[in-house]
Amino acid sequence: MKTKLNTKTIVAAVASVIGLAVYGYTSMVVYLAASATSTLPVVLTVAALVCLALRQFAGSKLPAVVNDVLLVAANICLIGSFAVFVLARVSLAADVYFIPVNYPASEATALHISIVGAVCYLVGIVTLIVEGFSAKN
Repeated sequence: MKTKLNTKTIVAAVASVIGLAVYGYTSMVVYLAASATSTLPVVLTVAALVCLALRQFAGSKLPAVVNDVLLVAANICLIGSFAVFVLARVSLAADVYFIPVNYPASEATALHISIVGAVCYLVGIVTLIVEGFSAKN
């Protein structure tokens, strides 16, 4: 039995994976490599991806209420990941945009790459919100 692919779920999952990759890259490689890194965005994003995978591959076998709970849970996890990601980068934004004196170029690079990751998380969040309000099959 073939499973019908849900484009919104796939877009949200891909955007979340990209956001997670950017979070990991900026936390481990660039300017923030020496600072402490929270594992919460990683755990929350993986939980969201598990919820999305369950909806995608077992959604037709699950009751509608469970599908809705999985959608809400995935969105809450992505919102949490986004919030922790952005809050960890506030100091970068402050240094680069509000106190633009003698900051290293790698700090600006880390901020600009982080903005891309935050936008990817936002795309995933908005896509899941739209899916929640879309007509059901």
